[in-house]
Amino acid sequence: MQAYSLMDISLDTFPYAGTTTTCESLYMGVPCVTMAGSVHAHNVGVSLLHNVGLERLIAKTEEEYIRLALQLASDPSALSELRMTLRELMVKSPVCDGAKFARGLESGYRNMWQRYCRGNVPSLKYLDSLQLQQPNPEKISVMFSDVAKNTAVEEKQNLPVNINGVNAVSLATSNVSNFADQNLQRDLGRKS
Repeated sequence: MQAYSLMDISLDTFPYAGTTTTCESLYMGVPCVTMAGSVHAHNVGVSLLHNVGLERLIAKTEEEYIRLALQLASDPSALSELRMTLRELMVKSPVCDGAKFARGLESGYRNMWQRYCRGNVPSLKYLDSLQLQQPNPEKISVMFSDVAKNTAVEEKQNLPVNINGVNAVSLATSNVSNFADQNLQRDLGRKS
């Protein structure tokens, strides 16, 4: 965290924005310039800066990103003033409001549960629609390749694999067989 005292400005990475580093930077009084993108991983910095009230440091293009960074660096008094207020902005922002976040999360869970209880489960509806879209199985043709031509090693050929002087292949094979036999016996015992 002491390294932040050596920085004037933090430049958020793209296409994958920082999360923890951006939060740390802002909390330690180092303004961050970020760039908006088309996917979530690109927009974490955008979300953080928006919630802290620093929308003016969000660029839409690479050219604007460079311009914002240069503009911030070329005005030492404005930069110093911003740095002095960043921690307070961060602490008072929704980013650091754990109680509000927990209430929102609880509300989201409650809403999902109520929807589920009413039978309104979007994922199940989506699954049903996918099943309706399946083609007629009689029209599906599957071509299998010739296994003999595509197999590099014959199945019966055991290549020696020694681990600390023990043949690991035969050891693994016997363990798998024993495990399968034990589970089969247990399952058969339950059915009778």
